Amino acid sequence: MIVGQQSGRCVDVPGSSTSNGTQVQLWDCHGGTNQRWSYTASRQWTVYGNKCLAANGTSNGAAVVIGDCGGQASQQWSLNSNGTVTSVQSGLCVDANGAATANGTRIILWSCNGGANQQWSQRS
Repeated sequence: MIVGQQSGRCVDVPGSSTSNGTQVQLWDCHGGTNQRWSYTASRQWTVYGNKCLAANGTSNGAAVVIGDCGGQASQQWSLNSNGTVTSVQSGLCVDANGAATANGTRIILWSCNGGANQQWSQRS
């Protein structure tokens, strides 16, 4: 699971969707398959075994979505020592939109600013 430091909530695929382009969100951690992310040697976060976390763009506000794993730069992420996760493609940080903490908060890319809404940890 990927847990937001500010919210204590997990990165979640809404409704356990497997549809490409589904934007991920914050949700109470429950350990379901739609919250079980694995970080691979190829710098991808995978869910369901065959879907990857992907950036749907390279500018502030771009949605973070799921898609079929293909190794593209948009699906590669750097885990940083300060707790941020950055897109290899854009250098932007994975961000809880608007520094919100509620269930359903959309996950986007935003310029890295050191905010707690951009800090994440992995737990099993």
